[in-house]
Amino acid sequence: MGMRARKPEAEDAAGRNLDMGSLKAVSWKEVAKHNTVDDCWITVDDVAYDLTDWTHKHPGGQELMLTFAGREGTQAFNSYHCLSIEKARNTLKNFAVARVTDTEFQQYPKDNKIYTAITERVKEYFAKTKKDPKDWRPGFFHFMLMMSIAAVSLSFTTGYFSSPAVVQIFFALVFGWIQALPLLHIMHDCSHGAFSHNPRMWDLFGVFTMDVYAGVSMTAWHLQHVVGHHVWTNVFEADPDLPPARKGDPRRLVDKQEQNWMYKYQHYYLPLAYGVLAMKVRMSDVQHLLLPMAGPMRVRKHSTNFYIQWVVIKTLWVLWRHVVPLYVMGVPLMWHLILFTISDMITGWYLALNFQVSHISTEADYPFGSDEFKSNVCSDEWAVSQIKTSVDYDHNNALMTWLCGALNYQTVHHLFPGISQYHYPSIAPIIMEVCKEHGVKYNVLPDFKAALFAHIEYLRVMGEKGIAVPVHMG
Repeated sequence: MGMRARKPEAEDAAGRNLDMGSLKAVSWKEVAKHNTVDDCWITVDDVAYDLTDWTHKHPGGQELMLTFAGREGTQAFNSYHCLSIEKARNTLKNFAVARVTDTEFQQYPKDNKIYTAITERVKEYFAKTKKDPKDWRPGFFHFMLMMSIAAVSLSFTTGYFSSPAVVQIFFALVFGWIQALPLLHIMHDCSHGAFSHNPRMWDLFGVFTMDVYAGVSMTAWHLQHVVGHHVWTNVFEADPDLPPARKGDPRRLVDKQEQNWMYKYQHYYLPLAYGVLAMKVRMSDVQHLLLPMAGPMRVRKHSTNFYIQWVVIKTLWVLWRHVVPLYVMGVPLMWHLILFTISDMITGWYLALNFQVSHISTEADYPFGSDEFKSNVCSDEWAVSQIKTSVDYDHNNALMTWLCGALNYQTVHHLFPGISQYHYPSIAPIIMEVCKEHGVKYNVLPDFKAALFAHIEYLRVMGEKGIAVPVHMG
C-alpha cells in the first residue's frame, strides 16, 4: 500500500466551500490510527471527521460506522445515505478535524451527476409508491420459510428421524442449499442495514444467520464485503475478492498478475474448488479478526469483550452443528463428517457461483487491472465503475431472483446496498433508463446459463492467453 497524493478538493461532504488551510493536514496513515469506538475518525471527500461522540447516536447503528473507523468512507457515506443525503451531510459537517493529503488506495473522480440523477429518480419511485425502502416483512417471511426447511433437513441428517442412508444424503444436499439461501437473503440485507430501520434487528438476524447458523463471523464479512468489495469493486490490490498480489494465487483474474502454467486449467479446477468456500471462510475468520491484515484490508482493533463474544458464538456453532449430532443423537463420526462435508460443499458451490458470475465475467470491467493504468485515479466515477464492474442476468424471473437473493440485480445492489433486495426488480428499469440517457452500458445477460458461461470463458481466456478478454455479449 503506497501513499497516493489526493487531488485538491474545494468542498467537504456537506457541500461547503471549505477553507482547507484552516484544517490541519494529515495522511491516511494518521487517520488509520483512529479506529476504535473510543477514537473514531472517518474520511469523506478528503476531510477527516472525528465521529467518536456520534457513534452511539448514529441512527444506522454503531457497527456499520465502526466498520469504517480509520478508513476512507466517501463512497459508503454517499451510497448508504443516498435517500437522505442532505440530512446526513448537515450532521457530518460539525465533526471536521483535518484535511487528508493522500490515499491508501486508488481514487474515484467526483460524481458527474449520474449517481445524483439515479438517486433522485429512485427517491421519486419510493415517494410515489409509498413503499418502505427497508421493509423487513418480505425478508422475515422468507427467513421463517427457510428455517423451517432447515429444521426438517437437520432432523433427518442428525438422526432425529431414523431413515435410510440415501434419504439422509438427500437432506444433506437440501441443507447445503438452505444453509446458503438465508445468507443471500436476510443476512446479506442485514449486513448492509437494509432489513428494517432498526440496527438491533440487523445485529440479531445477521449474527444469527451468519455466526450461529453458518459459523462465520459477521464482523469479518463487514470488513471484506462492505468495506473492501463494495467500495473498490474489481480494483486490483484493493478489492479483497480479487487475488491480493501479482503472483502466488491459484486464480488469474487480472492482466497485472504474472502468468503461470497452472492457470491454463483454472476454468476446470476453480469451479470445483468453489465447493470449499464455506470451510475457507470459517478459517479465514482468524485472519480477518486477529491478524493485522486481511488481504489488502487493515484489521481494526476490537475490544476484549468482542473477542470473548466471538469465541462464545463459535463454540455455540460447534456445539449444535457437531457435538449434538455426535454425542446427543449418536450419529457415527465418519457418517457425520460425510453428511457435513456434503452440505458444506453444496453451500460453497451455491454461494461462490452466485458471487462469481456477478463480477468475474467477460462482461465486467477491472479498474487498474492492467499496467496500462498509470494514474491512481479511476477513469470512471464510483457509480459508473459499479455499473461497469457488475453483471446482471435473468431480469423479471421471480424464481431466479429468489434463488439467488436478488444477486441477478447486482448493479442495483452495488448502487443501493442499503435498500432491501426485494425492491431491486422495480428499481432496475429506473437505473437502466438513466444509464441509457448518459451513454453508460448496463451489463445484463439473458439468464444464469449465459452468466455462468461468461464467467467460465473469462477464466479460460485469462488462464490460457493472459490477455485482455473480449466482451461476451451473451
